[in-house]
This record gives sequence, C-alpha cells and structure tokens, in this order.
Amino acid sequence: MTQNATFEAGEGFVMLGRDGAQPGPQQVAVVPGTEVSVLTLDLPPGLRGQAREQVARRQLLDRAGLTPANTQIRPIYAPKQGDSWFRVMVADTAVLERWKKAAGAQCRAVLPDYLALPISIGVWTVAARDDVLMVRTGADDGFTAQRELALTMLEMQLDQAATPPGAILNLGSRVEALAMLAKIHDIAVITAPAAAKALNLPEPKVLAHGELDFDLRRDPQMARARLAKQVLPWRWPLLFAVMAAGLWSAAQVVETRRIENRTAMLNAQTQTLVRENFVPTGPLLDMRIQVSQVLAERQLRADAWQDDISALDLFATAAGVLNSQGVTTDQVSTVSAKEVALDLTLPDFASVDRLASDLRAAGLTVDVVQSRVSDGSAAVRSEIRLTAPLTEDSP
Repeated sequence: MTQNATFEAGEGFVMLGRDGAQPGPQQVAVVPGTEVSVLTLDLPPGLRGQAREQVARRQLLDRAGLTPANTQIRPIYAPKQGDSWFRVMVADTAVLERWKKAAGAQCRAVLPDYLALPISIGVWTVAARDDVLMVRTGADDGFTAQRELALTMLEMQLDQAATPPGAILNLGSRVEALAMLAKIHDIAVITAPAAAKALNLPEPKVLAHGELDFDLRRDPQMARARLAKQVLPWRWPLLFAVMAAGLWSAAQVVETRRIENRTAMLNAQTQTLVRENFVPTGPLLDMRIQVSQVLAERQLRADAWQDDISALDLFATAAGVLNSQGVTTDQVSTVSAKEVALDLTLPDFASVDRLASDLRAAGLTVDVVQSRVSDGSAAVRSEIRLTAPLTEDSP
C-alpha cells in the first residue's frame, strides 16, 4: 500500500477498470466501494446459517424496496464472529457479473476498495482516491462516497459509536474537514500505520481480518452450499430445528409488518383528530407539543371566564341539577359576589351526597355546611354553599 495525495492500491492490488488491468494469481482485484454498500440489519441473535440469511434478505428487500432479481446480499462479519453477523454487503447483480468477468478466476479475491484499507481495533482508516473518500470503521464495516457525503457519514458514525476510535489513520487525504472532525471528537490523527503504537493501539494491517472470505465472486448463499455438503441422516433433527427457527422468524417478520401497519393507521387517525380539534392549519411538527399548547391556551381562556363568573351564574348552573333531582329549594341567598348559599330539603342523607356529587360534576365547588333531620319529619334539611371551581392560580 502507498501513501500519496491520492491513495492507490499497492503491488498486491489491482483496480479493475483502470487501463484494462488484469489481476495476477497473487493479486486482489479492487472495485469501487460506491457500488458495494455495507448495511446493518436487526437480526434475532439466536438465528443461524441459512435461516439467518433468508431473514436478512427478506428484511432488506422489504425495507429498501429492492428486488431479488437485481440485488445480491452477502454477509460480512468480523473474525471469529461466524453466524452471529448482522451486516451485509449489497451490490447490483449485473455489476457483479461484469466485475467477475473482468477479474477472471485466477486472482485471490475481488473486494470493495474500503476492505483494502488497513485496520485494527481502536483505529479507523480514511483514504482519498480521485474525488471520493474510502472509510473503514471496523473489520466488518466501511464505505466509499463523494468527499462531502463521506465526511457526513463519518461524522454520524462517530456520534453514534458506543466506543469512539482512539485514532484515525489518514492515508493520502488532505481534507481539512477531516482534521476538524477529529479535533471536535478529541481523536488523534496519524498518517502511518506504525504511528498507532505510540498511542498504545495495535498497528493497522491489510488483509489481516478475514477479508478474503468476502470475495465478491463467491456464491452469496454460503450457508446453503455448506448445508448441502454437511447434512447427514443423523443430523435431520437439527435441520428440522433450523427450519422451525426460519418459520418462527418469518412469523416475526409478518407480525412486525402488521404492527407497523397498525401504527401507521393510528398515526393517521391521530393526525386527523388533531386537525379537527386542535391544529386546523399549519404543519404538524410535534403533535404532543402542539396539542399541549392549544390545551394551555384553552385553559387560560377558561380561567379568565371563571374570573368573571357571578353568584347568579352559579345558581343558574345549579338550578339544572336541582330540577333534575326534584330537590325542594327553601331559600337561596348570596353570600358574596361569587358565592351562593342554598337551603334545601331532601329525602335522606344519601340524597345530600348524590346532589353534592352532581353539582361538582357540573363544574361547581360544593361545601355542605350542615345537614340535619327536620323536626317531625324524616326529610333532611341541608345548607350547601356553591362557588366557582378553583384553578391552579387561585389563591
């Protein structure tokens, strides 16, 4: 590998498509990483082999809108990670066929350019080639993109990384924004792999992390081929278990899709209700905040109405409740401008409690001053005082 203003592959690598170069038996053919994306999937941890590949394929095709006819999906994983992988390389089938034909069958492997970069634990690598940046953020992760887009993607990965790198190895990139990005995240920038040792980090190496296993010429359905060679009669129970896991995973995918559709429907209904009752015009940016603001404004208007309420208003509100229950009103008196006293005759004490509850339900503040049995009668005389309902700002 060399380090210039523009990063180029060394003697062990050949860039396909440049001057008709044909890789030799000991060389690795390198293809543009812009056409081979590494995507991260959310796969069940217990899923293995062919079932894991099938779920990964279905998940990716459903979410990205791709078709099996023109898309190849290949698992990519760190050393010793085996069947617990959760990243895949995705490329166009026609482009892959063109690369296979150009590379031939004699070279060691056909790899996307970012997998040709040196890498180690705690060190990410960035290199420039023409107008693109190649970035490798781990043994099983990397990307190639136009410089501005690549820097944006790198910044997103730095922000989301659970463990940021200890250093960024810059090979031939003279992008000032890269140095600024590293400074913001307090990450050292080195320009040679050997410089990592001074930071107590392992020296990044090329093709030392199982990269040759990700040869783009190989059959992407690796588990299917392996299964055909290894299944013996005494292993059929294990095969049935794998099939059951696949069926379970498919059921999980269907259930997830049903929940997503249900959620989308509820969101649409919620938006409709918000439009009808709270935010008739304008964009719906954050419905919870917008509805809370409308409710707060309505509460303020309600509080202002309560400030203007009179004793007559209180009695008018109470009159409907008294009439519905057939209560005998002996006397009505105004205690203050916003308080009314009622002298009532009711059949029993339970009727007093029901009346007080109904008056409160009508929005009034009720104080049962006293209730007593009338002389020579089973009826109960009760004195009740009514005021406007209290608000949070009421003293």
